[in-house]
Amino acid sequence: MSANRVIQPVLGLVTLRAGPQDLPFSTGLMGAAIALTAAINVPVIQRFTPDTNPLLQIGLLAGYNLVFLAIALWLRGYAPRFVQSATALFATDAFISVVGLPILLLIGRPDEATAIGALAFLALLVWNIAVVNHILKAALAMTGPLSIGITLAYVFGGSAFVRMASGA
Repeated sequence: MSANRVIQPVLGLVTLRAGPQDLPFSTGLMGAAIALTAAINVPVIQRFTPDTNPLLQIGLLAGYNLVFLAIALWLRGYAPRFVQSATALFATDAFISVVGLPILLLIGRPDEATAIGALAFLALLVWNIAVVNHILKAALAMTGPLSIGITLAYVFGGSAFVRMASGA
């Protein structure tokens, strides 16, 4: 599989121009996207929550995200869309994390940031929510307020689950 068959759709996803169906169906690619996201986010977790195990947090979050997606797709009757949807969610998370990593490492913890740092963090969060909503709307074939609610449950529910399960 050529890199162009993956990179172009991911760029399309993060700019809200492509859907998860534009990615190749590949469990290997899905696994690679999950691993890449995990590797990129380890330094962030180590810096912002040094008393926790980053691999545990990443494993819990990935598990939550995969189960959440599987249940949502199953409930809507779109279970066959799982691999491409999961690949899209994790690949775009990796992309946004790469863009945000220097910002987060420079500004510090979001709760201790300067005004410009807080705005940068907010911009990354809004972009992430927009991309996740775009992917979930396409994967679940839904629009309107319900898709926003599902997106927010996916994004913030994952964080809450990790905090609850890991004690972080």
